[in-house]
Amino acid sequence: MRGRGATTLACALALSALVPSHAHAHLGHIVVSAERYLKIDASEADTRLVVSLTLGETEGRRVLEAADVDHDGEVTQTEADAYLAEWGRGLHDELPVEVDGESVEVAFTEPFLDPIGRVRSVAVTVEMVAHVPVSSREARITVRDQMVRRETYDRTEVAFRAHDGAEVIAAGEGTEPTSRELDLAFGRTAGRTMPDAITLRALYASRSEPSSVPWLPLGAVALVGVGVGVYVRRRRR
Repeated sequence: MRGRGATTLACALALSALVPSHAHAHLGHIVVSAERYLKIDASEADTRLVVSLTLGETEGRRVLEAADVDHDGEVTQTEADAYLAEWGRGLHDELPVEVDGESVEVAFTEPFLDPIGRVRSVAVTVEMVAHVPVSSREARITVRDQMVRRETYDRTEVAFRAHDGAEVIAAGEGTEPTSRELDLAFGRTAGRTMPDAITLRALYASRSEPSSVPWLPLGAVALVGVGVGVYVRRRRR
């Protein structure tokens, strides 16, 4: 009996380790049903990836309860920011970003959770923003969708936008879109399966092309010039 009890306890502990604790489970782990919005937004000054979820009253209560770390029945702004910061760290792996086929590091910041305050059954909106480093005149920005339990999102709306010095060359599903699909919808209510990647090809019209100055030939000319100068000085001596 003692051996069987020890085995049962060990199994229980192992199972509990697989289930995210209430204190550490981020928003993506506890959501059962939600509508999701993804936007890649390009401008001359900034390229942003916006991620937001719209939650119904039941899900809203669960999120507020999870954010209420001190369990006093009230979610403060500090608690909301801390909770969404944890979700943002998860998004780093769940929505990896590539520029021209190369992975880039982005941080999800600017947390938004509304409403906060008293824990209650209420529709809730959450949002995070990542700023994508793009320096070239033309770029292909790809977001790979690896969010946990993706099937829980009843609907995912995708938007591609370019403005203020940027324009859309192509946008859509996959990593090499050839058309300009600026608004897409996926999920059960849309009748389309969310793809593993979405991509925006953007042209930043006010940026100049990389310099094409032939540095190597100029360098050779400079070296020849130095040599001639040394020769002339020696002759004068």
